[in-house]
Formats: sequence, C-alpha cells, structure tokens
Amino acid sequence: MSGKSKCLILLLSLLLLLLPAVMAEEAAGSAIPDDYVLCAESSRFRMYLKESTLAIIVESKANGSVLYSTVQNPDDFKDQAAWKGFYQSGIVMEFIEDVKSTNTQADLVNMKNEISLKYLDNGFTADVTFPEYGVGYTAEVTLDESGITVKIPQSGIHNSEIDGKRYTVSTFTLYPFLGHSIMGQDEGYMIIPDGQGALIELKDNEKRYSSPFDRPVYGTNIGVEDTVNSKWTVSTEPIIMPVFGMVHTADRIGFLGVIEEGDNAARIRAYPNGANNMSFDWVSAKYTYRFVYKQPTGPSSGAVDMLTENARSFDIIQHFLLTDEDEANYAGLACAWRDYMEEKGFFKNAESDRPFDVEIDFLGMEKENSVVGTSDVVMTSFEQAGSILEWLKTDGVDRISAVYRGWQNGGLTGAVPTDGYSPTGALGGAGGLEALVNKASGLGNIDLALEADFLRLNTDTHPTLTYSAFKKITSQTWSAPTFGPVYATQYYLTPSRSLDMARSTLQAMKASKVSGVALTGITQLMADAYESGHYVESGELANRYEQIAQTAAGEYRTILESANAYLWPYAHALSDLPVTGSDYAYVSDDIPLLAIAISGKMPAYIEYVNFQANARRFFLRLVEQGTRPCFLITMEDPIALQNTNSSDIFSSRWDLYRVTIATWYRDLKTLHEKIDGAAIVGHEIHGDITKVTWNNGIRVYLNYGEKDASLDGETIEPMSWKVVQD
Repeated sequence: MSGKSKCLILLLSLLLLLLPAVMAEEAAGSAIPDDYVLCAESSRFRMYLKESTLAIIVESKANGSVLYSTVQNPDDFKDQAAWKGFYQSGIVMEFIEDVKSTNTQADLVNMKNEISLKYLDNGFTADVTFPEYGVGYTAEVTLDESGITVKIPQSGIHNSEIDGKRYTVSTFTLYPFLGHSIMGQDEGYMIIPDGQGALIELKDNEKRYSSPFDRPVYGTNIGVEDTVNSKWTVSTEPIIMPVFGMVHTADRIGFLGVIEEGDNAARIRAYPNGANNMSFDWVSAKYTYRFVYKQPTGPSSGAVDMLTENARSFDIIQHFLLTDEDEANYAGLACAWRDYMEEKGFFKNAESDRPFDVEIDFLGMEKENSVVGTSDVVMTSFEQAGSILEWLKTDGVDRISAVYRGWQNGGLTGAVPTDGYSPTGALGGAGGLEALVNKASGLGNIDLALEADFLRLNTDTHPTLTYSAFKKITSQTWSAPTFGPVYATQYYLTPSRSLDMARSTLQAMKASKVSGVALTGITQLMADAYESGHYVESGELANRYEQIAQTAAGEYRTILESANAYLWPYAHALSDLPVTGSDYAYVSDDIPLLAIAISGKMPAYIEYVNFQANARRFFLRLVEQGTRPCFLITMEDPIALQNTNSSDIFSSRWDLYRVTIATWYRDLKTLHEKIDGAAIVGHEIHGDITKVTWNNGIRVYLNYGEKDASLDGETIEPMSWKVVQD
C-alpha cells in the first residue's frame, strides 16, 4: 500500500473518530437560542443564561444533549398568562398583599421587574426587584463538577410597605421546568421521593390523571393542616428524603434535585402531563416562608385570616446533581447523591463496616382495661427476651440488633413520653433488664437498644404534662383519635418539652448498662407550632429534634426509626424504612433510590417482616436492596393484645417466626458476605428481571415473575435470585 493511501486511511479514521463530537457540537449549538449566553462551564457541562428571565440551559459536553429550564415555544400553547409566566421564568416568587389568602405571582415575564446581574467565574448572581411592590430577592446560581447550586439567602429577601399596604414574600420555586417534557415526547421519567423512590414515565397520558404528586417534605404539617383520621384510612408514605429528579434516557442526561436547606419548609411537586389539564411533565420543590392561616375567633364564631407571626428561618440551597451518558439513570443519580451526602457528613456516625445482622424488636408490655383502671398485658419479659436471644444463637443467628419496646410502666402506649429510666417490674424491673443486658453481652455480637419516644403524649397516664401538649399555630391543642379501646386520644409534646425530657432521660439511662437507644416519634414529625405564647416555625422544631439525636448519638449506639433525612448525620443505623411506595396510579416503577444511596455507608433495617402479604416477594426486595430484615417478636400470642391499643399486631409469636428468622438470616448472610463493604452502582429493571450491580464486581439477578427468565446469559427461576461474580 502506498504512503498516500495510508495517509488517506489515517485521515478518514480520524474524521470518523471526530465526527460524533462534531455532530454533538453542531447539535448543541443549534439547541442554544441566540438570547442565551454561556455563563459557566465544568469538565462535563456548560450552563447558558437568558438574562431577562434568569432561565438556564444545561448542556452535556459528552453528547450535546440539553436540559431546558423554561418552555422554548410558549406561543404553541393556549395557556393563561400566569401559567405562561411560570413556565418561562427561571425563578418564580409569590408574595402576600396584607393578609389576602391568595398569593400574587411575581414571575419574570408578566410582572415589571429590575434585574441586576453579576457574572462569577462559575455562574452569576442576580438582584431581582419588583418596584411596584417593593419586594425582591438575591439569587446565586453556580456550576461545579457535581452540578448546579441555586441559593437564595434569607437576608437578600425584601418585603415592603407601600401606601399603607404590606407586601410580604411568601414562596419560591427554583427552575421548576428544568428538564421538562411536553406530552411525554421525550423518553425518560421523573423521580419522586415516594417510599424509597418511584418513577413517573414520560409518556402521553391522554389526560388520565387529574391530580399531581404534591406532598410536603417530611410529612403533613400538623401545626397548619388539619388531618383526616379514620380507622380505615390507608396512609400514603411520608417523604423522608428531600429529593426529586428528571432523566431523559434517550438523550442520556438527567438531574437529581437535592434540598440542602429549606427542606423543613418545602413541598415536592411532580406533574405528569394531563394533571390539571397541563401539557407538560415537570417536577420541582416549592419553599414557603410566610403564609396566611385561619385563626378561630371562638368556639362557633368563625375565623379570621392571619399572617404567620414571622418568617421561617432558612436560606434556600438547592442542588441539581447532573449526570450524563451511562450515568444518566436513577442509579447513577443515587450514586451522585451518595457522594454528596458523604461530603456533607450524613454518614459521620454510620456503622459503615457493620457486618450483616438482623433486627429483633421485642414488645414488652401493654395495658388493657380492667374492673378498676387498667391491668398489665405482659407479652415478653426481660427473662424471656434473653431466652429468645439464646435460642437464636443456637439456631445460627449470630449477629443481632435488638430493640426493646414497651419496657416502662404503662407499656408501649401507656408509657409515653419516655420519661426517665424506670424498667417496669411487670417485666422484671431494673434487675431483670440488667440481667438481659449481661446475657446479650455474654452471647456476643448482640447490641441491645431501648426504644425512646419523646414525642407522643398519653395524658391519661401523664396528666401533669397536659399543659405541655403540642399546639397548632392557632394555639389549639393538637390531638388525634387512636381508635384503641384503652386510650382514646393521642397527643404530642411541645418541641421544648421533648428536648428537656430527652436530655434527662438519656442522662438517667447512663446508670444502666444499656448501650443503645432507638429514637422514634421525633424522627418522623415536621411541623410549625405554638409554644410559650408565640409562633414556633418548623426550623426551630427541627433544631430541637437535632439536639435530641445529637445527644443520643454522643452517648449511645443510636438507631433512628423512619427518620427524616436531616437527622441521618446522627444515626449509627436506620430502621423501619419503607420497601415500596404508595401505589400512586401514575407511578410506573418503585425503585430503591434510598437503598442505593446509602449502600456501603449506612446499615438499613426495613419495616417489619411480620405484616407483609407476600413474604417471598418481600424477601427478594431485601436481596435487591442489600437491606436487613426486622421482626417484631413476642413470647405470648398477640391474641392477648386484642383489648389493648396494640390490637393491630396480629402476628408476632416467637415460635411461629423462629424458623423464618434463622432461614432468612442464613440466606441473606450468604449474600452479604459477598457485598458487605461494597456499594450499589447499577440497578436495572428488565420486565420481571431486576439486575443489581455492586462496585466489587458482584451482580445480583432477581426474577419477580412466574416463569423462568434470562438476562445476560443468566437464567433465573421464578421468584428467585442469583449471584454472579465477575
């Protein structure tokens, strides 16, 4: 072959190598409108800004794909001006005029505004003012190697009073349309924090869904919202992780929104197209500083509108963790979230190297009505719990995380709040508990924790605490029916009283040899309140609960039950995590976003095995997620609980679960011996088969179907699993 031919072949080869990059660059260039300017660049992404609306476009350098933050062709849609202003503005603020119950939208299209921009090395700051009303804010938007960070400091928010009218900033929504899709035209999905995570597929829904996903972060705010209680109500899963996302699978680009600050005052909203007659798929967080509420003026004389006494205290910090190419999927985003949490100290107390174990929760005692007062219903004495632990060791269950519930006078529902250290004599008293601690220690590899609830309040058994009951912002005492036969009403403690009681109880527990505490109640509530004659915003409540968790973590192995994410930095382990979501009609798949994100970092015990309708499917979920099982155990038959407030416990008797505990422990331990210390880096759903990839080369295949199924040359039997080592 001649030298000229060789040169020609080499030139063609180089052109072929460069062609994809050139095409991507041309595609990207054509995707960026002329009124956008390049304002920041990382090694993987570029960020463009439209100065007049603060809209941004994110571009992948690898493949040229883009995420638009606003609708690019608004004239194609016959929407109202307010709605068009919302989806054409990068940041949307709302404010309140005096005490009107309807907020005024301050978008950057319909309302006259003044924007002062300053470009930074990696983004920009914008001072935004709406001169007619004197309200405004300062925003900072930056791009780094992990993604985009948007900040609105509270100190930069401006309220005003003009001509006798008061204008108060109420809410913010930051880049709500980033990555939006129109009538499901893009392949991909939205990510919502339902359960451990769920997907809403981007597709034309043909207006099947009338309402969106719109839930408060960390659950219903009982200090503001009225709750509807029914014995037959099936509750949706509360949001425990302040995240949301969007992935365009065909374009191989996506983001996970993570709320760093402002989570206590946020809602996650995801709109599948068709919901509220909208043509778009979009997902975002909305933050509320001030709001108007109804203040009753008397038992039957109506109510007046009131503006909250002061603003919630927080700076908004919202991250958009960006991924592209092979990482542009929910698993890749979960891994990015894991890196983010590691950097922010979420795992600083976590037992990341804890070998596989099983959680056993013992129910000690309850109360039932008797001829005079109430009588004890002993379900598991301290001595019996020790015997069960000994038998489990004999059965080969050699590592156990044990939690004792209902260990004080009054039992599980009568002894709340947990007040001091006084093990009930009905179970064996302080001596019996000490003997149990010694037995657990002697058996080895058994950690024993006492459950502590510093939130729930039983005023029948603690009448002196009646005036310490949690009050809504209207100053009305919050309560809820229990639908139980012994104690009819449930109350909560005020945040300050919870903190005081926690400090004294945790100090008193030092006199025992118990080395662990399982916090419940405070781990699951986020609310505004009324205390000591003034409004207590949700951030203050969160601060009190953080102090409790921090105090516990400084002295004990601390397990947090169903814990909201802001408390995770104080956890040695997490317990009572959900396995799946709430079964919303528009959800296409449940995903283990949380399990992936904490894998290899935080031990996670899942909700009780006892109450699962399909035990085999539940077991496969544990295999899939790399999580650990938890059993609620009693020595006595739970039929004894039928006249107590724990009558919903229908299956817990030790002898019925002994074989299951040993079998599940053995099988799951075999898996964990291969994955302990590793983290999940891949998760794929292929019909009935799910494939999980760990960063040490382990691949786990699960078949949830009723027939044999194959993937990657591996055949998996129905309702079974298979481990493959690379």
